[in-house]
Amino acid sequence: MTVRLDDPLVLGPPGVYHVPEVPQPRAAVERLDVAAFAGVAARGPAYEKVDDVAVAGRGVSYRRSVPVPVESWDDYAELFGAFEGPPGLLPHAVAAYFAQGGRRAYVIRIVAPAPSEPGESRPPPGCAAFSVLDGLELRARNEGTWGNDLELTWTYVTRTLTATVTARFGATEVVLDPGSVIVPGSLLRLTSPTGTAGVALVQRLERRGHLTDAGSDLVALCEPGHPTGPGTVAELVEGRLEVVDPDPARRRHELFTGLGLFAAHPRYVADVLHRDSRLVAPLEGRAGTVRPGPDLPGVVVTVDPERPGQDRWAAVTAGDVLAGLRGLADVDDVASMVVPDLFAVPAPVEALPPQPVGAGPDFRPCRRVATAPQRPARPRSGLDGLTLDPADPDGLAELAERQQQVIALAEDLRVVALLDVPPGIDDTRVLRWRSRFSSSFAAAYHPWLRTPGPMPGRRLVAIPPSAVAAGLIARCELRQGLARGPANELATQIVDLATAVPPGLHDRLHRLGVDVFAMTPDGVRLTGARTLSTDPALAQLTTRRLLMEVERVVLRQLGWSVFEPAGDRLRTGIRRHLEQLLGELSDGGAFAGGTPEESWFVTVGEPGATGPGRLVVEIGVAPAAPLEFILVRVVLDAGGAEEPQLLVGGTVLPPASPAGGGAVVPRD
Repeated sequence: MTVRLDDPLVLGPPGVYHVPEVPQPRAAVERLDVAAFAGVAARGPAYEKVDDVAVAGRGVSYRRSVPVPVESWDDYAELFGAFEGPPGLLPHAVAAYFAQGGRRAYVIRIVAPAPSEPGESRPPPGCAAFSVLDGLELRARNEGTWGNDLELTWTYVTRTLTATVTARFGATEVVLDPGSVIVPGSLLRLTSPTGTAGVALVQRLERRGHLTDAGSDLVALCEPGHPTGPGTVAELVEGRLEVVDPDPARRRHELFTGLGLFAAHPRYVADVLHRDSRLVAPLEGRAGTVRPGPDLPGVVVTVDPERPGQDRWAAVTAGDVLAGLRGLADVDDVASMVVPDLFAVPAPVEALPPQPVGAGPDFRPCRRVATAPQRPARPRSGLDGLTLDPADPDGLAELAERQQQVIALAEDLRVVALLDVPPGIDDTRVLRWRSRFSSSFAAAYHPWLRTPGPMPGRRLVAIPPSAVAAGLIARCELRQGLARGPANELATQIVDLATAVPPGLHDRLHRLGVDVFAMTPDGVRLTGARTLSTDPALAQLTTRRLLMEVERVVLRQLGWSVFEPAGDRLRTGIRRHLEQLLGELSDGGAFAGGTPEESWFVTVGEPGATGPGRLVVEIGVAPAAPLEFILVRVVLDAGGAEEPQLLVGGTVLPPASPAGGGAVVPRD
């Protein structure tokens, strides 16, 4: 084929260019394996400064609780510490999540509010503060006694420049080699041949001559009054800061070089630390100009803080936890949330010593026996503002109220709240607790689980089952797709149940939508994947997650449609994107039907049919009902094995072939 260069279809009129049509973006499945965890930690991001002026308004504004993404347990330990610190369950929950196969989580460190919220001159509370230099005041990045052990080492680094220093036009001019690396805000030390020295600030830079000329010079203009003349030596002065956290469990180290001491410098020390450091930050209200004398001090080491850091986790309340969870509104990829520190159980009461009764085998005159001491109150857990006793009726009611608030927040955020059945309550109270909830955006798990403690040889630790369930949900989705529910999944590093669940209660809880962990010959397995909804159509967790998937794709990936002209082309494009998405989900087994016609339908209305600028899209799906647990119950007596009973989801099916013992059969 021959194309003429003067063809108007090729070149077009002068100044007019043909823009190729941009293909519409392809819809993709949104990941729903990411979970969020909120709890109390010894360290970690909190009271982070808001950089957006539109959000901050006047002065300095802070965000008290910040969702932070972590990709592994090692990431969590680096930012938030491991198992040291407060007596909460956040580290155990995150560790269990990653042990099950989770690959990404958001962690929200919950801290108590300041007596008065930090303002322009008030730093975040509880942070250790250090005075490094005159004009350089730093603090630990976040609150906690961990900051008291920080070691800060400041060093001035000088580099001699090839330069000529002259006094001209009311300024000190430093003529540099054209290839010199220097920026406005740099600090120069100028030393005359007689030894007189001074420190000058580079206020601006000029180029004199053409860049292509051999005589082109770079001139640094400084304030007047400094040594000048032939033989004057010019040195560039920069800062070097080393920060060491000598934590015996995990040593942390940061090194910052090429630091400037004035705000005009592109690597101004305060800006660099605020942006890049995880250990220290500038102390608000104490920032100043760091301008050393000509005899630069040597290495400056700061170890002891001027103001020690404080651990304030005893002041954290349930309201603080809920306020921190609201920060998830700024996170797009979270699909479920776990709150391991929504409450704290009081420490157990020590047994009273035996008391003398005053009775014996012989008749004696009656005498008054000293009154037996009163049983002491249960000590606090260390998280005083979160402590409540689920075994107490009032404590159980308070806990249920907190969990209802978590569910309400989950419904607003369109994520699933994974709840824990309160520990230490009897079967009747478990059923009474369950009756308080009805939402497809919530799932409940029972009983609490036991895992080995963090140190070798230590006793088992009871952890919330919701954290393990979050990891199993992530494992199943990453392995087999969205349609695969977590039922019948074996829990990793879980060795026992905190309380045994009798078969009768297990069946009843399953019908009520409570997901139960059961002990099986090969370990602990999760035997259900249901929500707390009373609507049978939304009883399956996979159904709720499937609807969340469709909703997220429509809201996030079809946003381009609002800028397209209304018409058949727009309707066809929307339908094609949605059918492509639903087809991918169908290939993964998300729908009950065998054909697209049996699995879903997409209806795209006429633009403007329901009002100007409105386009109504209806999507109907037939979710697949996942098989949850199959329990083979065999009764043995002295005469041999009777006919076994096969239970699926707690429902007795016709007799099956005899088996040698009880077993949980994994789902197909």
